[in-house]
Amino acid sequence: MTGFLNFRRSITSVRLMADYGVEHGVTIGELLEGSQISPALLMNPNTEITASQELQVIRNLVDKLDDVERTARNIGQRYHCSAYGLWGYGLMCSATARDALQLALRFLPLTYAYTVISYHEENGMGVLDFGEPQLEDRLRQFVVARDMAAAAVLMQELMGESFEVAEVSDNTFVFAREQLSRKLPQANPVTAELCEQQCRTLMERRRSTAGVQAIVMHYLQNSGTRMPTLTAAARHLHISERTLKRHLQAEGVSFRQLLELVRKNRAERLLNQGAMSISEIADRLGFSDASTFSQAFKRWTGEAPSYWAGK
Repeated sequence: MTGFLNFRRSITSVRLMADYGVEHGVTIGELLEGSQISPALLMNPNTEITASQELQVIRNLVDKLDDVERTARNIGQRYHCSAYGLWGYGLMCSATARDALQLALRFLPLTYAYTVISYHEENGMGVLDFGEPQLEDRLRQFVVARDMAAAAVLMQELMGESFEVAEVSDNTFVFAREQLSRKLPQANPVTAELCEQQCRTLMERRRSTAGVQAIVMHYLQNSGTRMPTLTAAARHLHISERTLKRHLQAEGVSFRQLLELVRKNRAERLLNQGAMSISEIADRLGFSDASTFSQAFKRWTGEAPSYWAGK
């Protein structure tokens, strides 16, 4: 995740958390400690910081306040469309809620999310999944709860107070997919296209600073229950598969190598936890069967997964 933490983002998110912290008795100095963000930078709307710097502010905040999840939800409710700049404006100008969701997911790295948010449909319902990042427990709890609360706010602002969530779990919320067909009141195709173009330019600039490999690794590591394909990763970055391959090659790595590394680390973690069978782990990691997974695991570690699980 180290590379992803160098990806730059607006100061706005830290401003929102700082406001909340001050309202609850935390000083600006305490909030910014160790983040390399000065009070002057905090107040400058043009400031860009890294994801790592914001994470330090989150760490300071959860150290000072009790009930991590409640704090995160309360803060998440302050992330209105206007907090996201061009990205948020593009959502508001989209023709329908579905168009807005598609744009949101294409340019997700321009938000303040640490989770990898994905969408799928099943049984007439829309499902938003928030993949947990590999962070220490309290930070992970905070960013998942905050990202989910912020997403709910956006959906309500775009579709109105009548938007309903049918079910909420630890990492997903479910709603009737027909709600995505609603036309948005501020739809403007010309402005939406302009926002999309500018989002594409901004993402390319920030991506060139952090490196494509870092963003792909973050996506793979935090992508929920299923391992993504090259096609899905390219779509996440809003580039073609060919372009993604070229960027990774320029950085001296391939998508397959990154996928193998993430699979290996996830396999070791799942085997150590002991909650899943080898067949279930193979399926979770995208292998056709347990035998194929066992061969890959032995190639990675020199040991059979059954031996590893028995340690």
